[in-house]
Amino acid sequence: MNIKQNLAQLGLEEKEVTVYLTSLELGPASVQKITDKSGIKRSTVYEMMKKLKEKGLLSETVNEKRRLIIASNPEKLKQNIDSQRELLHQILPELKSLANIGGIKPKITFYEGVSGLREIYNLTLRAKIKTADWISPIQSIVEMVGEDFLTAYINKRIKMNYWVRSIHITAHQYPTYKYLHPKTFDATLRRVKFTPPEIDIPNVIILWDSKVAIMSSAKERIGFVIESEELTKSIKVFYELLWNISKPYHEMNFPCA
Repeated sequence: MNIKQNLAQLGLEEKEVTVYLTSLELGPASVQKITDKSGIKRSTVYEMMKKLKEKGLLSETVNEKRRLIIASNPEKLKQNIDSQRELLHQILPELKSLANIGGIKPKITFYEGVSGLREIYNLTLRAKIKTADWISPIQSIVEMVGEDFLTAYINKRIKMNYWVRSIHITAHQYPTYKYLHPKTFDATLRRVKFTPPEIDIPNVIILWDSKVAIMSSAKERIGFVIESEELTKSIKVFYELLWNISKPYHEMNFPCA
């Protein structure tokens, strides 16, 4: 890492660094000399000089009616850092107390469009524990992310030995879905049940780790992920209730394939 990068790490903008180093090399110099040597246009040099003065890194003097710019001793950088460190030390207790207000807060991330919804799917693949619970209105899923993407996602999950429970919403079944038949369930690492026909849930819901994802239909194409142990635990209760009233494939009156 060169000196410019080091100064940038201390909070100086790129052009601030250039003007400061140019002034440091030139010694007392006119604005024109700094402009010529730095290669930065004059109006920008004035803007950077103002910022550097506020930080105590530049000063001005007049010599025989000539206005000269002088870079402060580099030791001033250390003084600035020491001052910032002292300020942080003073306000740190207050910052910590603010962080404790309300306890742990859930983290919510929103996603939009096809690419956003696909990102939620990819997020589930990074689960710490390779199991997940799905509420799956298959027609909505295919319409939202596309059957080719869904197939690729399932193949990735299989390679990870990642099992899921999936509650298919019978009211939103997709008759031509290639993984609908029970012969595919074990091969795709799924335990599958089907809801009573009168239950209408058009939204995809996924539970994994301490996260819950909810996605709308293809019409809206929005979704969000909530990271919260308490909310995940509560929704899991409803999931178990739905799982218990749902039925395996052979108990449903689906047409023979």
